[in-house]
Amino acid sequence: MHAHRMMLEDIEEEDFKLIAIYANLEPYKMAFLLNRYLNLKLMRSRFDVDFNHKDVQAMYALFTYKDLSSYRDYSLVSNKFKGESRKILNAGSLFLEEEVRPLEVNLILQYKKVDFFLKIEENIEDQQVHQLVSQIGRIPQVQAAYKIHVDHLKSKQNLIFE
Repeated sequence: MHAHRMMLEDIEEEDFKLIAIYANLEPYKMAFLLNRYLNLKLMRSRFDVDFNHKDVQAMYALFTYKDLSSYRDYSLVSNKFKGESRKILNAGSLFLEEEVRPLEVNLILQYKKVDFFLKIEENIEDQQVHQLVSQIGRIPQVQAAYKIHVDHLKSKQNLIFE
């Protein structure tokens, strides 16, 4: 019986464009604004993006839209998970003492200050991406938006949602 081996070169790199968005909003509000200003139809995904960061199970809100007319997939994902870190201080006494601290964990550590990423899959020209960035930048609640060069991302695998 022969074993089939898959070489790393055989795995096709996922081709997508990425836009970083700075907006101190709830994820559903950001999706609503993108729908309104970009004429998208982002909807909350059935499953959030979940990652285990050390001892924290982080969940990142995910909104998706498949544009059948242009054959593109749009994904809006939150870059920040806000939760609590619990640490047991004294377990040997009658009462359990634990310390609870607020915790923020990023999906893409390289871009800690970015609030959201808009991922666009399939063929899209750079000019169209720049046009999207410009439209997003005109949304009053958005502080800034810019294109990220995917080749420079260290944790690109965190943006594969399937």
